[in-house]
Amino acid sequence: MEQSQETQKQGKEQKIIEPEKRKGAEVIDLDQKRQEMRERKIQKEYAPIFEFRKKIYARDIAQNQAREVMLSNLETHNKIVLDDAINLIESEKLSPEDRVATIIAIIMHDSGKLSSDILSHHEKGIEYVDEMFGKMEKTEPEFEGIRLTDEIRQKIIWAIERHMNHPYLVGRNGGEKFPEPENSVDKVVFDADMLANIGFKNIGFRLASEDYLREDKQKAIESRTNSIEETFKNVMQDVVKLDGIVLSFSAKKVAKERIEDAKRIFDYLKENKIFKNILEKVSNISEKLEKDRKMEDSSVILTKNLLNEEISKAGMALGIDDKTLDKLKM
Repeated sequence: MEQSQETQKQGKEQKIIEPEKRKGAEVIDLDQKRQEMRERKIQKEYAPIFEFRKKIYARDIAQNQAREVMLSNLETHNKIVLDDAINLIESEKLSPEDRVATIIAIIMHDSGKLSSDILSHHEKGIEYVDEMFGKMEKTEPEFEGIRLTDEIRQKIIWAIERHMNHPYLVGRNGGEKFPEPENSVDKVVFDADMLANIGFKNIGFRLASEDYLREDKQKAIESRTNSIEETFKNVMQDVVKLDGIVLSFSAKKVAKERIEDAKRIFDYLKENKIFKNILEKVSNISEKLEKDRKMEDSSVILTKNLLNEEISKAGMALGIDDKTLDKLKM
C-alpha cells in the first residue's frame, strides 16, 4: 500500500516536471526559429551584396581551380560569422546605420580569401568592396531603408581592414599586429570573426594546403602521432586563446563556452583513436580512386566529411547541443 502511494506521488511529481521540460524545449525552438527568420530577412535585404560576393568567389576560382576545395569551408565560416554578428549587433545595441555597415562588412570580410595570400586577404577584400561600391553608383541602393553614405562606406572598409588579429595570423606576420578595431562596427565584425574561428573550420583549410600537410606529417613523425592529430593540435593552440582576444563581454561569454566544448571534443577524438581510424579509411579509399588531380581534392573532402561525422558523434556522446556542434564543425 505504501509502495503504491509512493508510486502515485512520484507520478504526480513527474507530471509537474515534464511540462517544464517541454516548455524549455519550446523556448529553444522559438529562439532558433527567430534566428532563422532574421537570417532569411538579411539574405533578402542584402541580396545584392551576397550576389556580388558569390560572383567574386566564382571569378577567383575560375582563375585558380586549386582554390575550389577551400570554398565550402569558407561558406561555412561566412554563415557562422553572420549568425554570431546578428546576436552581437543586438547585445551591443548598434545604431541602424552601424548595423548596416556591420552586416555588409561581415558579408565581405573574407571576400579576398580565394585570390590572395592569407596575410593580405583584407587588402584584397577592400579592393573588392571598392569595386562593388563602384557598381552601385548608378543605382544608389538602400539597405533596411538606409542609404550608403560616405561615412557608412568608410566604416565598412575600416572593419574589413581591422578584422585580422587572429593569433595565427599575427604569428605568421612575425608577431606584428595588424590594424586593431577602434569603433563599434570594427569590434562587432572582429568579435564575430573570432567566435566563428572557435572550433574546427580552420582544420578544413589546413587539410587543403600541401604546405600545411607537409608540416603536420613531419610533426607527426617527430611526435609519434599522426598527421590529423597534429593538424587539430595546430588549430587548437590558437582556438584556446580566443576568449582572451575577443573584445565585448557578450563575445567573451560565448567564447569561453565554445572553447570548452571544442576542447572536450578534441580530447574525445584523441582518446577514441578516431584520427588514426580516419587516416586508414581515407588511405584505403584513395587507393581505389583514379590518380589524377581530383584524387587529391577528393581525399580532402572525404577526410573533412568523415571528421564532421565523428565530431557530431562525439558531441552527442558528450551532450553538446546541435546548434553548438554546427558552429564547431568544418
